[in-house]
Amino acid sequence: MTQPPAALPPSCDDLQKKKRGRPKCFDEQQALEKAMLLFWEHGYEATSISDLTHALALTAPSLYSSFGDKTGLFYKCIDYYLAHEACPIEAIFLEAKTTKVAFELFLYDNVQRLAQPDKPSGCMLVVATMNCSDNAQAIQYNILEKRLKTKQKMLQRLQQGVVDGDLAATAPLAEMADFYSTVLQGLTIQARDGATVAQLHKVVEHAMRTWELF
Repeated sequence: MTQPPAALPPSCDDLQKKKRGRPKCFDEQQALEKAMLLFWEHGYEATSISDLTHALALTAPSLYSSFGDKTGLFYKCIDYYLAHEACPIEAIFLEAKTTKVAFELFLYDNVQRLAQPDKPSGCMLVVATMNCSDNAQAIQYNILEKRLKTKQKMLQRLQQGVVDGDLAATAPLAEMADFYSTVLQGLTIQARDGATVAQLHKVVEHAMRTWELF
């Protein structure tokens, strides 16, 4: 009876393919967190594929197969940031008894997140695309839309304040939303420049005193 041929040992190409595959201990969430921190600290364009593969301990083919290109990975990192690092604006606005309290809590919560000792300073939605060239305009617009959504949520909370009766019907809601979104972005720049939590708290205190001027 004819015996089936013995299995051939793996070729060098086969071994190389296995080596280029995803590591056994690969954890996508951990990888996203590491990539997020790089983009957050250095910005989208200044973070290279080499930086990412080194930080994530992945080869470039593994990175591409797992996350797509650099832009795709950046967008996933933004989603991770919004889910795990950004201020929970909806919960704060929903639970606060008045609109003023909602904005005050929102700003103070942001301060704690903008100046963490173990994380990059500032808001990733602001700092990650600050110095991008024209080649990254699509990415800048995408992030701008996300910032505008936050501003829209602020405006909606102000409108709810009018409905609830804790804001006058004549209050300039659009101007208030513009002002406090500007304060929020200013806090990011100050944190990036090294301002302490105590200094940022003082900014919030003065911003909330301005509430009565509207």
